Amino acid sequence: MRKICETMASTRLFAGLDHSIYYEHCINTPIHTFWKGQLVVMEGDLCKGIGIVVEGRIARQKYTPSGEFTTLELLGEGSVFGEDLIFSTHKQYPYSLEALTHVKTVMVSREDILALISKSPRLLLNYLALLSDRGIEQDQRIHLLSQKTLRLKISGYLLSLLEEKLNREGKLLSEATDEPATLFVELPVSKEVVARLLAMPRPSFSRELISMEKDGLVRVDGRVVWLEDIQGLACGLYEDCEVDE
Repeated sequence: MRKICETMASTRLFAGLDHSIYYEHCINTPIHTFWKGQLVVMEGDLCKGIGIVVEGRIARQKYTPSGEFTTLELLGEGSVFGEDLIFSTHKQYPYSLEALTHVKTVMVSREDILALISKSPRLLLNYLALLSDRGIEQDQRIHLLSQKTLRLKISGYLLSLLEEKLNREGKLLSEATDEPATLFVELPVSKEVVARLLAMPRPSFSRELISMEKDGLVRVDGRVVWLEDIQGLACGLYEDCEVDE
C-alpha cells in the first residue's frame, strides 16, 4: 500500500496533492502483476480508467496485421496510461502495452478520477497539464522520426535522454555544450528495443552507432553511451546547422 501511494505521488497526475485525497484508493485498489512478454493492454480493449506503473517497464506497441510492430513509447515506474482515452468518444485502446520486465500496475477508474477531482481541483489542473504535455511529447516524437537519416534519429534520441537527465539535475541542455567534460547517457532498455523505438532495424542501428563512434561523436560501453561531441550530435537537428552531404 505504501509503495502504491508513493508511486501515485510521484506521477504528474497526483503531483502536489494532499495524500489524504487518494489515501483510501491506495488501501483498496488491487495490484495487477504481469510477467515479461505479457500484454498489459491489448489493442481494442476498452479503457476504463487511468493505469499507473508501480514497478517495471512497459512498451507501447502498434502491431500490423502481419504481426510486425513498432514501439511507440516506453513507460517506467510512475508513468500513466489511458489518460488520453477515458473522456474520449473513442475509448478503445489503439495500441497494445507489453511488459518488458516484471510489471505491477494499478488502475484508477473514470468514476474515481471524477470523484477525486471534485475533492481537489488541483487534480483537474494536473490532468489538463498531463494532456498538454502528451501533445508536446507526440510532436517531439514526430520531429525525431521525421529526420532524414539514421544518424540524425539516433543523435536526436541521445540528446533527448541527455536533456531529461540534465533536467533532473536542474540544468539545461544548452549549458552542456559549454562544459569541457564528456557527458554520458544510459539507454533505458536494450538496443533492440531502442531500435524499434526509432523505427529502424536493429542491425542498422548497431552499424550507425559504430559509425558514429568511429567519427568521434560517441563512445559506447554496453548501454552507456558517452557523448564525445555534443555539438556534432546536434548538427543537422536545427535549422542553423548544415550537415555535409
